[in-house]
Amino acid sequence: MLAEAEDSIVESVQQALGKAVRTVETLPGPWDQDALALAFRSMPGVWVYFDGGTPGRTRGRIVGRYLVYAVTSHASGGRERQRGNSRQIGAYEIVERVVPTLDQHKAADLGTLHFEGLRVLSPATAQRKGVAVYEMAFSLEMGFPAARDAGELADFAIYSGTHQVGDGPNTESYLQLPTGNEEVSP
Repeated sequence: MLAEAEDSIVESVQQALGKAVRTVETLPGPWDQDALALAFRSMPGVWVYFDGGTPGRTRGRIVGRYLVYAVTSHASGGRERQRGNSRQIGAYEIVERVVPTLDQHKAADLGTLHFEGLRVLSPATAQRKGVAVYEMAFSLEMGFPAARDAGELADFAIYSGTHQVGDGPNTESYLQLPTGNEEVSP
């Protein structure tokens, strides 16, 4: 469900921005210097990140927090990074297209996204490199999927582990357990 919501956000942003950006994709972790380095190679772009959540209004639900980052770069300076020009979209333009697209958007039949706020995340180091970063926050209340029936699970067939006993060396264990479904060769 979390990935479905993330994929729905990415798809909606791609439709809203088309070829105006070089990339729209998910971010593997929170926004930091590594994320900036990743984005630096694909600007202008938009990155989506699931940032956890809080309990929903009823049991079995979560209010997920999705952060959407607009990242632009322009050699001509801050004004073009923010406002763009005839050749490249600016951060303001991305925000002005993404927020109305995602606010009240039904994400993969899971629930409705709600716009929660906008922050500027352009540290001095990014500004010196000619980069503008804007973070748009959205919430999405959704239900967890129903618990699976244990009978639907495959048999526990492989055990693999690394153990350390006392001061001795690490010991690795690997064991294939019979499940009763093995083919018997004649």
